[in-house]
Amino acid sequence: MTLEVINISKYYGKHLALKNFSMTLNPGEIVGLIGKNGSGKTTLLNCIVNNIHISSGEIFFRGKKLLENKHLIAKFGVLIESCFLDYLNAYENLKLLMLADGINDKEDIHNQLNMVLDLVGLEERKKEFVKNYSFGMKQRLGLAQSLLNNKEVLILDEPLVGLDAMGRELVKKILFEKAKSGGNAVIFSDHNLNEVKDICDRIILIDNGIKKFDGLFDDKKKYIVDLERLNEGLKNLILEKFNDVKIEENTLIFSNPDIINNLLKFLITQNIEITNLNVREGSLLSLFKGEIDNVEHEVDMEYRV
Repeated sequence: MTLEVINISKYYGKHLALKNFSMTLNPGEIVGLIGKNGSGKTTLLNCIVNNIHISSGEIFFRGKKLLENKHLIAKFGVLIESCFLDYLNAYENLKLLMLADGINDKEDIHNQLNMVLDLVGLEERKKEFVKNYSFGMKQRLGLAQSLLNNKEVLILDEPLVGLDAMGRELVKKILFEKAKSGGNAVIFSDHNLNEVKDICDRIILIDNGIKKFDGLFDDKKKYIVDLERLNEGLKNLILEKFNDVKIEENTLIFSNPDIINNLLKFLITQNIEITNLNVREGSLLSLFKGEIDNVEHEVDMEYRV
């Protein structure tokens, strides 16, 4: 395991931006972090790279506490906020960043810069001032920056935003090849599941700073049961009795609708008071769309218990 985030929370004053968020990221894996604007995506990525301090929890990299081994952050290729100098060209901007990273070999600098600029499609425009770049070109330059110096982990905040269709496909191709051929661990955020599901090994859905889902993308029909409360003891009992059920926070996810009646019977036998039972039906894609757009996809069902 390359990166492990354990129960991190982040407060801004009294506002809780991240709540007990946990995740893992492995070599060769691509994880898509999906959520609407303001859901906590950028806050999470900033916490991982120590741009902002976490309020609680731990982050491990290569089994070591990241906050106690901050030099390891140099192994991260990061695209969160690109700050390029408008009065320099693309080549000069990236060269400055390499020098700041302690790379002084002129041949190495020259070869790396030409390679990454060619990779992101900026080779022919590398001598143009950045002030003349479109937003999409600056996005490509930001990606090039994250690829310098053979980073182990790529952490990218909405790298597809502002790109045309060809640019988006190029970036996805680069990320896929970096993970599958180069062994990089990749996490990148976006608000459009349709855009990223084809290259991601896992999808993490975040909403209001809370992880709603972490798993394989599957567009088959799913049934979602939201309970008012669900303690650890009850979670373990449910998992023992119902093999098809996956639990995320206070939400039960399963594909067999016959489980619903049996589940209700089981909860009643355990003297669990069901104060709020909301069942949603649909594919994970439609449910994600509903979560991100704050639109509930409800279905009326009959329960006989």
